[in-house]
Amino acid sequence: MVDKGKSVALRTDPVVVEALAEHTTTVIFIHGLGDTPDIPLGSVEHWRGNGQLDHVKFVLPYAPVIAFTAKGGVSMPAWFDIQVYDGSPDALQTDEDVDGIFASRDYIQSLINDEISAGTPANRIIVAGFSQGGVVAVLAGLTFPQTLAGVVLLSAWLPLIENFMEYVPEDNASKETPIFLGHGIEDRMVTLGLAKKSRDALTAMGFSISWDVYPGLGHATCEDELDDVEAFIDENLS
Repeated sequence: MVDKGKSVALRTDPVVVEALAEHTTTVIFIHGLGDTPDIPLGSVEHWRGNGQLDHVKFVLPYAPVIAFTAKGGVSMPAWFDIQVYDGSPDALQTDEDVDGIFASRDYIQSLINDEISAGTPANRIIVAGFSQGGVVAVLAGLTFPQTLAGVVLLSAWLPLIENFMEYVPEDNASKETPIFLGHGIEDRMVTLGLAKKSRDALTAMGFSISWDVYPGLGHATCEDELDDVEAFIDENLS
């Protein structure tokens, strides 16, 4: 058994992609399990090619390398530990690594605060993530004490679903934060059912949700999804 809390390991400085035009907005884009910022960097390059987000600075953080229980204790980049990672409906919400999830939440919120301190207001910042990165993004974004421009979850799920609202600030500033959920219909790792359960829970809590699913897509992104995320970013940061 891997001890929980190991995901508090040291952090590598994020990859920063500076805005091509005057920097007015920031997107913090969090990679998934076992990945590095090279993966979301591909999405950034796709958006750059479309020329619509030249005013956006992208911050791409690294997950710490931890011993990962579901892979037999192998060390790998992960935002938090998972006990079982087999695509079963309830596995990802069983015995959650609360300490690890919150350690990563706190780190991402520190990056948000860095952007605010550098002059970008909270309502010009979006937090996005793929898979585990989306889990951290939604917790960091919706428990931040100021209203952000948006939160993006791709192939992800809502952590701590039974008591999530306990962690939302009392003034509920995040209720005004729009949320985009995108998911592949053929995702066998983070099932569509889990994504829908997360969507329904967020909706019941009063959050504003944009929801899109993609036929034939597994646990990955696709051009159509990236274009929809681009439209969401542009709409909320134009």
